[in-house]
Amino acid sequence: MMTKQLSNRELELRVKYLEKKLGYLVAGSEQSSFWSMDHRFRILAEAAHEGIFILEDGYCVEANLSGCDMFGYTYEEIIGRSAASVFISEHRDLVREKIVSGDSGVYEAIGLRKDGSVFHAEVRGRNFDYEGRDYRVSTVTDITFRRNAEQKLIESENKYRSVVENAADGLLIGDGEGKIIDVNGSFLKMTGYKADDLLFSHISKLFDPEELKERPLRFDLLDLGESVIIQREIIDKSGVPIPIEMNSKRTSKDNYLAVVRDLRERIKAEENLRSVNRQLKEAKNKAEESDRLKSAFLANMSHEIRTPMNGVLGFAELLKSTELNSATREAYLDIIIQSGQQLLCIINDVLAISKIETGQMPVQFSRVDLLSIFEEIRLFFVPVANERNNKLSFSVCDEQICHSFECDETKIRQVLINLINNGLKFTQNGHVKFGVYREKEWMHFYVEDNGIGISANNLERIFYRFVQVSRGYNNNPKGTGLGLPISQKLVEMMGGMMHVDSEPAKGSVFHFLLPLR
Repeated sequence: MMTKQLSNRELELRVKYLEKKLGYLVAGSEQSSFWSMDHRFRILAEAAHEGIFILEDGYCVEANLSGCDMFGYTYEEIIGRSAASVFISEHRDLVREKIVSGDSGVYEAIGLRKDGSVFHAEVRGRNFDYEGRDYRVSTVTDITFRRNAEQKLIESENKYRSVVENAADGLLIGDGEGKIIDVNGSFLKMTGYKADDLLFSHISKLFDPEELKERPLRFDLLDLGESVIIQREIIDKSGVPIPIEMNSKRTSKDNYLAVVRDLRERIKAEENLRSVNRQLKEAKNKAEESDRLKSAFLANMSHEIRTPMNGVLGFAELLKSTELNSATREAYLDIIIQSGQQLLCIINDVLAISKIETGQMPVQFSRVDLLSIFEEIRLFFVPVANERNNKLSFSVCDEQICHSFECDETKIRQVLINLINNGLKFTQNGHVKFGVYREKEWMHFYVEDNGIGISANNLERIFYRFVQVSRGYNNNPKGTGLGLPISQKLVEMMGGMMHVDSEPAKGSVFHFLLPLR
């Protein structure tokens, strides 16, 4: 079995230890008196909870029981041991430095027990002279429990701070007087303030003084132990009000806690939700209206198709009679032709709206002379205008663009024909005017009549598909109710827009604008 080789200094101190033990047994009166005094001090030392060590040249020459137990050595083992040797290697130079310098301040080091375990030690030492020799009394306190408690406290504080700083809501902590003593990052980000702007300021700084007069802060309810949850506004650093929900509570005798939730996103989301709900409701109403209109359209279409078809079949049957004279036969043929044309118009409207809805109607641009087109359309409608005693005229601005305008000629013609036809249908003993002029980067087309007009509540509905608005004396106008919706779609396909101005009994003006290309 190997044993530790002791240094000369350690051997010398061990010998002194044995001499002292022997002194207790055989000492004379003077020596007995000395060790009697020493015995009293030992009793005091042994009663202390701290480790007490007397050092000479950095080696232990005396130790109390608490000190021996603290490091796990017996009294015999601790005597003669270097003071630095009972601390971890990283702290031994520190211990030696404190001993050599005679520093009497408190310092900390990691103690090393005999079994290799370690503990946090708080060390304090003081040098003194005794009978011409230098000694140092050191006290060592095991502060492991305190250090662990402090570490747990730090961890708890860090955890608390982490929770506070990472909270999505703003957090304010106030003292008993309502002054802000802590604030988290979320609140600072919300309001644009810095911590120094708010700390130790009264919380009323965040509110409009006029609002506080009407809705004061309810410290009275908080002092009664109640939680106060309220929606109000705070003022950010730039002076902009922020809608918030504020949940306040007194957490202790000296502190208040306020949780502040920014409501801007919630309010925006609620507004968006209301808007979406309105749109869904409108879409639902339009879908229901469209379904109703389609049903009405089918019923109306059956009637509209049946009427001219009856005319064709009925008068064709009459033509079989051999007793008809030439004039009557001509009249019957005219009715058959008119009925056939009416039936063809119905079919064309249905085909047109179907092509538009399915995207099968392309736009083909070309250069056209609007003056020529307008004159052709006027000549086409002169007989119709004469039937209802209406005057038909047009106006084309005297600019080169009108003689070389790029558009889809077929669609321009169809829109003008639909609008003029409507104007003549609902006007009697009046006039229908149509024309075009340049308006900045647009060509402005119009069709004006002084007929029965349209009521304000029907101005939007007339552009709905399958809708025929009842207008005065002509309660059952012929047609599918597709003319205006088709016209509006054709204009939009060419990059333009359409609207109408009208007053009952005064007439209507339909406008559509097409961009210059």
